[in-house]
Amino acid sequence: MADCDAENKESRQLRELKLRKMLDLLVHVPRCRSAHCQYPDCRKIKELFRHGMQCKTRAAGGCVRCRKMWYLLQLHAHACKESRCRVPRCRDLKEHSRGSQQQSDSRRRAAITGMMRQ
Repeated sequence: MADCDAENKESRQLRELKLRKMLDLLVHVPRCRSAHCQYPDCRKIKELFRHGMQCKTRAAGGCVRCRKMWYLLQLHAHACKESRCRVPRCRDLKEHSRGSQQQSDSRRRAAITGMMRQ
């Protein structure tokens, strides 16, 4: 049982490390102009962006590559604090998230106000 927990913890840490590297690459790729970049996965992320621009199926249609790209972009935008971020769609996703949060807050306030009036 302890071996299983250790393996699960180790695999979770490995996934988190890979995810952090991918998020670092998202910041790197828009600035990278090198064909022989030092980051081993830089080309993969560039290809993923290129695919996202050309894909006809898109994430909503079930494209796995597009879903992966949007997942990474959403994770980045959620954590990003830069106002002039160069990661594609970062500002759009932050604004959308902010608008959704404001709507949620308004609904919550209205529900509380309605409960208080009763």
